[in-house]
Amino acid sequence: MKDEQQFPRPEIPERASHFMCEEGMEAAWESIIDANRATATSIEHFLTHRAARQKAVTGESPFIRAADARQANRQAGVLLGMSDQQATAVLNDAEYVREHLPKFWKTFRTGAINLTTLRKAAVETSPIIHREDLLEILDAELAEIAPGKTPSELKNWVIRRIPELDVELFNAAAEEAKEHRYASFYHGENGMSFLELYIPTVEAKAIEKKVHAAARGMNRAQPKDSDQPLIDGSHPAAVGVDENTPIDFDARHQDYDPETAAADVDDRTIRQREADLLSACLRDGHCYSTPISAKICVMVPEETLTGGSDEPAISSDRASVIPAADIRKLAADPEAEHEWYTAGTQKNKKQADRDILSVVYNGRFAPERLRDAIIFRDGVCQAPGCTITAERSDLDHQIPHERAGPTTGANLWALCRRHHRLKSHGYLPPPNADLPSDSRAHRKAA
Repeated sequence: MKDEQQFPRPEIPERASHFMCEEGMEAAWESIIDANRATATSIEHFLTHRAARQKAVTGESPFIRAADARQANRQAGVLLGMSDQQATAVLNDAEYVREHLPKFWKTFRTGAINLTTLRKAAVETSPIIHREDLLEILDAELAEIAPGKTPSELKNWVIRRIPELDVELFNAAAEEAKEHRYASFYHGENGMSFLELYIPTVEAKAIEKKVHAAARGMNRAQPKDSDQPLIDGSHPAAVGVDENTPIDFDARHQDYDPETAAADVDDRTIRQREADLLSACLRDGHCYSTPISAKICVMVPEETLTGGSDEPAISSDRASVIPAADIRKLAADPEAEHEWYTAGTQKNKKQADRDILSVVYNGRFAPERLRDAIIFRDGVCQAPGCTITAERSDLDHQIPHERAGPTTGANLWALCRRHHRLKSHGYLPPPNADLPSDSRAHRKAA
């Protein structure tokens, strides 16, 4: 009863409210909260036990105190089913949050977030442990926004928030991080290996987009893995479509050409082709037969470009923050072709540019300028919790085009291929949709 008063049970996240009426969902939610609360209580016990042991050896040699702490961590690991190293990391993260983010720790104790989310916040905020003033602000904000967010969403939020609180701190950390860039190789099992690069984000983005553009430009067959993006058009058999199921034609890739679809094709998936292209480029310099144009979509304040501010740029998916110095260097590169979109406002309507998102376009597929605008607006797939970038997603008509749905910003949203299929079959409602009590009842309206 005391815990119930001190740590009240959290409310259902808004993003889950539309399906909680389905059988078993409310009971599942209550079970998740119970499990999260039980985990939090057990972690609290382990921390109390470790602290008591450390207090008992106060005044002993550093070797004895360290050995005693290792024993406490080992005991926790045995009960948690973890290695000593894993248990140590878990307890250290939890102790850091309890000490430096007390409001967020209380949110953990209520069961509103799980251990993975707690540890993600610890990892992302611990580099500024010396700034208690910033941690106090983050603590209050994390306690408010973390429930209902995935660990990846929370990580991206912290990455963006710290530069907003202290841009000089971010820039200094970014410059220091560049000194630690590296390349590493790990040779694993089954004749396969890992290649890891730690390089500036602006460089990595350029490589990523160039490889992805080249891979998508190759002609290929439908992938055998139905979770891989499709290139040459719709593939009804891969998504369970029959003659009674309405097909969402937005699922077709917008570059589909029926005249070339029957030609000899490459049956590798996109990821396989990306790996092969990058490997060939690094091995012998053979990348592409023709130059590849690839976009890097970033949002940058005008004052940053002119040198009036050091506020960083943000990638369109809101997952990366790019230092002002790097983005100014990219903007001044004479070899790069820049295309600018202004997100500001003009007091004089006659001087204002046309609002791309408000224009109604002819045809089913969005022109490039509208697609770019939606990429910047949405950032990622609009299914709750999904972090697939809008650049790698489909543009879906919320009201289908074949049912007079207009091709305009208000009716288009970014959906990754997996969630696009769910929406097409009626399992993912568009924003602000009026849903019947049974979520499957609106399948035919999708």
